[in-house]
Amino acid sequence: MEISREEIVQKLSEDYGKRAKILNLKFQDAYDKYTERCKLRTYENLLWQFTCANLGRLPILAPKLRNDEYIISVGDDDCEDGVCKL
Repeated sequence: MEISREEIVQKLSEDYGKRAKILNLKFQDAYDKYTERCKLRTYENLLWQFTCANLGRLPILAPKLRNDEYIISVGDDDCEDGVCKL
């Protein structure tokens, strides 16, 4: 499945904008600036970064829980010799 240049630029720019927002920068300014920078790059270079950033992955959905449900997870320190202490 081939992804278009526009889709790659959009995903990379969104990712860049989200990361910039964490640093208290404006999302739209960062998005626009990165989009302009992507115009100068080759398709192969953009595809390489897109692949390395793992932006083409499917979203991982967390299970929906009711208000009275919770998830119990086991850490490595909860088990000894393969026997769980829970």
